Amino acid sequence: MNCMENLRRSQIPNDIVMDYITLYKSIGINRNNHDTLISDYDVMVRQTVRNDTYYFAKMFQINVSDSRFKSLIYKNVKPKNKDEKLILNLKSVFTKIHKEASSFELLVTEVQDLMKFLYNDILISSKLKFRKIERKERNINLLNSKHTSTRELIERLIQLFNQEIKSSNYEVSYIIMNFYIDFINIKPFCDKNREIGLVLMYVLLVTNGFEVYEYISFMQQIHKNKVVFDQVVLQSTFNWEIGYAQIIPLHQFIINISIDSYQILNYLVRDYEFDKQLNKSNNIENTINKLDDTFSKDDIRNIHPYISDSTINRTLKRLREDGKIRPLGKGRSAKWIKLYKLNNEKLRFEQLDLNI
Repeated sequence: MNCMENLRRSQIPNDIVMDYITLYKSIGINRNNHDTLISDYDVMVRQTVRNDTYYFAKMFQINVSDSRFKSLIYKNVKPKNKDEKLILNLKSVFTKIHKEASSFELLVTEVQDLMKFLYNDILISSKLKFRKIERKERNINLLNSKHTSTRELIERLIQLFNQEIKSSNYEVSYIIMNFYIDFINIKPFCDKNREIGLVLMYVLLVTNGFEVYEYISFMQQIHKNKVVFDQVVLQSTFNWEIGYAQIIPLHQFIINISIDSYQILNYLVRDYEFDKQLNKSNNIENTINKLDDTFSKDDIRNIHPYISDSTINRTLKRLREDGKIRPLGKGRSAKWIKLYKLNNEKLRFEQLDLNI
């Protein structure tokens, strides 16, 4: 609890305060974004869950090939090994986070249940329990010597976190970052503390106003900036043992990627409002016209993450029957080839004659 117990020692720099203003302008239109995207909300969240699962697996080097990953995520095939079982567990956890965000309550039992849900039958049972504190750790003055198990430390950490959230004395993501640094340094479990800590950071952001991560993958943002993320976590951990950790580097990082995520969401909402006025199938066909001569369904999904697979499949089938495209191979990963050429010459318009 070295960070949470020493929040009042910290000062927030002015540049971060200015970033708060930018960020909370976007958070302030969460409801408007939700109302605009409500028709395809479930589709978008499913895509976010897939991306979160994929990039989390990449960050922590879960050994599953991309083709196998797609089979697990899209077809729900049975896992062949522990890594594949973990992929399905991750997908279930991220799905649960979005479905139950409004009712989530941070409790010590929730933390242990998360560990068990993800790693049951993957780790040995002893690693799923809160670990005992070693003697040398009890000599660290801020890890109170009366505690013999990290469960007691996590209970105290959660109590402090909930008190600070309720008091509203600090910006919520700042409190969450302090919680995260305490968590990964306490190391409550024998293994996978970084993984559990990052999932907890994610769920705490989503359940405390950062609704952008329902539409934009948090784990993709972290993975894209992983080198910087690892650096700021290291910087923010420095001097943690003596109660003088500086959380600002990590806090600034999370604020920056959140502002960036809201900017991406703004473009998505703008395009979505435009696309709503068009027939979805025709819109997909227009996208295919702009793609390379050989393309995949993933290319379409990347541009239209909110359009369902069934709509994409219907459009591909229609274009195939019209003789405009044909498949190259079979299966979900098969590519398609266009059987027509578009005239790419630019149209030339004559100047209007305004003489009256």
